[in-house]
Formats: sequence, C-alpha cells, structure tokens
Amino acid sequence: MGRHKFQLYLTIVTFCTGFLIATSIETTKLLRTERMNDQQFQQETQLNERILAEKEQNRQLEDQLLDLQRQVGKVEEAMAQRKSEAAAILSELEAAAILSELEAARMMAGVVPVEGPGVVVTMQDSQNAASSADVTNYIVHEQDVRLVVNELRAAGAEAISINGQRLVSNSSIRCVGPTIIVNGIKSAAPFVITAIGDPNTLESALNLPGGVLSTLRDFVQIEVAKKDKVVLPAFVGDAKTKHS
Repeated sequence: MGRHKFQLYLTIVTFCTGFLIATSIETTKLLRTERMNDQQFQQETQLNERILAEKEQNRQLEDQLLDLQRQVGKVEEAMAQRKSEAAAILSELEAAAILSELEAARMMAGVVPVEGPGVVVTMQDSQNAASSADVTNYIVHEQDVRLVVNELRAAGAEAISINGQRLVSNSSIRCVGPTIIVNGIKSAAPFVITAIGDPNTLESALNLPGGVLSTLRDFVQIEVAKKDKVVLPAFVGDAKTKHS
C-alpha cells in the first residue's frame, strides 16, 4: 500500500514537473515570439520613419528643383529680352549707319545741298593784265582753277562748287576765252571756289611753301577766307553725262 502511494505521488510529481517544464517552454517561446514581434515592430517603425523622412527630403528637393527651374526660366527670359533689345539697338545702329553712308554718298554725288565749315577761294585776273604784252599770262585759266580744286580735294574737302556750280565726279572745267564753263554753265571772273571741310587744313594745304597759291599769285589774284559756315547747292544737270 505504501509503495503504491509512493508510485502515485511520483507519477503526480513527474506529471506536474513535466507540465511545468512544458509550460515554461511554451512561455519562453511566447516571450521570444513577443520579443521578436516587438523588435520587428520597432524595425518596421524605424523603416517607416526613414521612408517618411526620405519622402519629406524628396519633396523639399522637388521644391528646390522647381524653384531653380523658375529662376532659370526668369534668367532665360531676361536674356531673351536683352537679346531682343540688343538686336533692336543693333538694327537701329545698322539703320543709322546705312543712312549715314547714304547721306555721305548723296553728298559726294552732289544730289543734295550741303553746309558746313570750310573756305572760300576767290580767283580773278591780275591787275597787270591790261598793261601786259601778253594778257593771257595774267588771266585765270581753267588749269589754274583745276589746280586749286585738286589741292582742296587732296586736303580732304568734302564738297566743292565753282561760282555756285556743284562739282561731281564727272564734272569738267573748260576755258573759253576769258570765261570758264562748269557743268555746261559759262561764267566769268571772279571765280569763287567754295569748299566744305576743316578750314585750317584746307587753308594750310593751299598755302604750302612752293604750293598752289605761291605759284599762281605771280600771275593772278587769289584770296582765301576761312568760314564757319558755307552753303553749297545741289548739282543741277545730268550726272550721267560728262560735260565736254
């Protein structure tokens, strides 16, 4: 009987012990599972936080990109505007240059009246002509007028006229007795040669030692006057036909 009780107690103890061990194992597994679930939850939470942070950073970068694109757009628009303004200014300058060249060409062609500073050269027969044995030595000839005109041109005269007749590229100066024909128009002494240009330069060129005036003054009367303003008429006639 006592032995039987002992075996019964032993069985109960063994069963309880086994139950406790099993319960402990299950509890341990449960705790481990819960701990793992908690760690996983924390990892997932951290991962979500990182994802949210990166999304926020991406949003900020997108905002910065849009802002930079707007700034670039404004700069490009400003550059386009400046290019447009520069093109307009360049067009105006080109137009002004073309007009200036056109005006210069028209002035050189003599088709428009011109005014400006210059000199007036007056040539007339010598007072000794009447008493001279050879009158032709003391009157103004076409070559005398041509010498003065050529000297003025060489000194930079921009426009020249003789007795109101504008000289152009194909104008001729011819002598017929005591008269001179310019552009087909006959005129007598005194011959007034008017030139536009720097007055000092033109006068100095005419008065060079051994130059035009010093040579001609031995035979005819010549006077040179500097002027702040002289007026030359436009050429009247057919510029295509050379006067002979």
